[in-house]
Amino acid sequence: MIEYGYNEEKIVALFFADKLNNQKAKEIITHGVVTSSEEASVLSKFFWQMINESTEGNVILPCEGSSQYWTGELYNSLGGYLESSGYEKEWGI
Repeated sequence: MIEYGYNEEKIVALFFADKLNNQKAKEIITHGVVTSSEEASVLSKFFWQMINESTEGNVILPCEGSSQYWTGELYNSLGGYLESSGYEKEWGI
């Protein structure tokens, strides 16, 4: 299971999944489990798309805090999960 340090991390990740229209990432985040290398790659690529989107403008998040702060927390949570689950290669994409 993806373990977040803060509940807001999942809220922010789902916000960006909707904003980027990334249904597959949304499903993975909602279920909280990566079951294949393909899903790990989807989550990794989504993270970097989320970073790009968050730096391109004034993003108003559904919670307090900056995009920079929450993407930093998500880097730790998602990256830590993928690496501990054996998907360090996919996370490095």
